[in-house]
Amino acid sequence: MTQDRPTDMTPNAPTEPPAQSLPGTDSGASEGSTGHGANPAPVTTRSAFSRLRSDLRGALRGALFLRSGFETLTSTPGNLVLLAGIDVVLNLLVSLLLVGRGGSFSYSSIPYFLFHLPLLLLFGVAARPLLARPPAIAGLASALVAFSIPIELTHGILEWLAQWRPFEWLSDHLAAPHYYRFFGWWVAASLVFLLRLDGPLGVRRRLRLVALFIVLVGVPLYFYQRGDLWVSNEGGNESGELSLTDQVLTAQSRLLDDQLGSLLPGRHGQSDLYFVGFAGDASQDVFLKELSATRQLFDTRFGTAGRSVLLVNNPQSATTLPFATAANLERALVRVGELMNRDEDVLFLYLSSHGSRDQELEVSNPPLELKQVTPESLRRMLQKAGIRYKVVVVSACFSGGFVQPLQDDGSLIITAADATHESFGCGFGENYTWFGEAFVGDALRGTFSFTEAFEKSRDTVRKWEEERGETPSNPQIWAGKEIWPVLKRLQKELEQRGTK
Repeated sequence: MTQDRPTDMTPNAPTEPPAQSLPGTDSGASEGSTGHGANPAPVTTRSAFSRLRSDLRGALRGALFLRSGFETLTSTPGNLVLLAGIDVVLNLLVSLLLVGRGGSFSYSSIPYFLFHLPLLLLFGVAARPLLARPPAIAGLASALVAFSIPIELTHGILEWLAQWRPFEWLSDHLAAPHYYRFFGWWVAASLVFLLRLDGPLGVRRRLRLVALFIVLVGVPLYFYQRGDLWVSNEGGNESGELSLTDQVLTAQSRLLDDQLGSLLPGRHGQSDLYFVGFAGDASQDVFLKELSATRQLFDTRFGTAGRSVLLVNNPQSATTLPFATAANLERALVRVGELMNRDEDVLFLYLSSHGSRDQELEVSNPPLELKQVTPESLRRMLQKAGIRYKVVVVSACFSGGFVQPLQDDGSLIITAADATHESFGCGFGENYTWFGEAFVGDALRGTFSFTEAFEKSRDTVRKWEEERGETPSNPQIWAGKEIWPVLKRLQKELEQRGTK
C-alpha cells in the first residue's frame, strides 16, 4: 500500500516526491496500474489505517480549497470503502448526539444517504475518456466522498452549538434552505479539486470534466438531499406525539367543563381581570411552559385566581389541561363573556404558538386534525362572546397581521412581531419565547401597566436581536379610545391591592 506507482506521464518516477506525499501519493495503485510492471505491497491493518489518516488530512485540506493529495487519483477501491464507512459512522454519531438515544435507525433513509455513491462512480466512468492516464474511478469517488466528511462534521458541530442559548441564533442559518450553503461548499471544493487534477489535461478537458460533474452529480444531489441515519421517534415533537388512550379521552371530556364551571363571576363596583391562555403548538414545550408561567403570574399578581382558563396542546398535559382548539377557545371566551361584568371587567387573552406569513396561528396536536386560528376567526369569537374590554396578546411570528382585524374601541392589541417579520425563541428546551420572556418573565413582574410592560419588553427584544444579529421582529401595539380609562382604573386597583 505504501509503494509509489509509476504513471503514463513519468513511467520511471513517482508523480510526487515521497518526502512531500499527501493522500493519493503514498498509496497503492489506481485501477489499471497493475499492468505497468509494479507489484503492490501487501495490505496490512497498519498500512490501511495509516492511509486512512492520510486521506482524512487530505479531506480537510480539500474542504479548505487546498491541494489535498487526491489529485493523483491513486486511491483504490479499498480506500473508497473505508472513507464511505467513515462517512456513515460520522453521520450516525452526529445524529445520535443531536437526537439522543431515544431515536432509532432510519432504514428508509439508507437509499437517500447512499444515493451519492453510484452517482460518483458513474461520474468516474463517464470521466475516463477525459483523463490522460489509466482509469481512476475510485480515485475520483474517494476524493469527493472524503471532502464531505469535514463539511458534515462542521454542520453537526454547529447544530449542536445551536441547542445552547448563546448560540441559538445559529439554528435559523442551519435549516433548509440554508442547508444548501454546506452543499454549495462541497460542490465548490469538488470543482477546485477537479480543476487541479494532475496531468496534461488542458483547459478544455478540465472544463468538460467540471460540466460533467455538475450534470451527473451536482444537479441530482441538489434535488435529493441526504437523510440522517439516526432520527427522532417523536416526529419532531419535543415531548413526543400524543397517544389517544382511554385515559386521555376520558380526561378531555371533562377538563374544559371543570375549568369553565369553576370560574367566578365579576363583582359589581370592582374591576376584575379574566385570563384565557392558548398554547397552540404541541411540537415544542416552550408554549406550554410560557403559558403556564403566564397563568401563574396572573393568578398570583393580577388577581385572576378563579377567573383563569388555560388551553394547551402538549402530550405532557393531555390528562390535566384541555386541548387548545378553536372550538375550545370559543367556548372559553363565550363563558367568560357570560360571567364578567362587561362594563367594568377586562379580559386578558394570551395566545402563543408558531405563526405563518398568511397570518394563521398554528394549532397542532398530532394525530388530531385541528382548525387554525386566524385574525378573522378570533374576531368572530370575541364578537360572539360580547366581551367589551380586552387585552389581546399574540406571541408568534408575523403576528402583526392580527392587529388590524381585531381593532375596536375597547381593545388593546399587542403582538410579538409585525405582519412581515419573524419573532424568536421557539427552541427546544426553552422556557419562554423571546417576547414572552421580556414581557411576562420580566416586564409584567415590575408593573401593572400593560403598555409600560410592552415598551420595556420591546426595548429588551430589540437589544437581544441586535446582540445576535437578527432581523428586527418589530413588536406592535394598538389601543382603542375606550380602553384607556378602563386600564387606568384596573391598574390603580391592582396597585392598591398590591400594597395591602
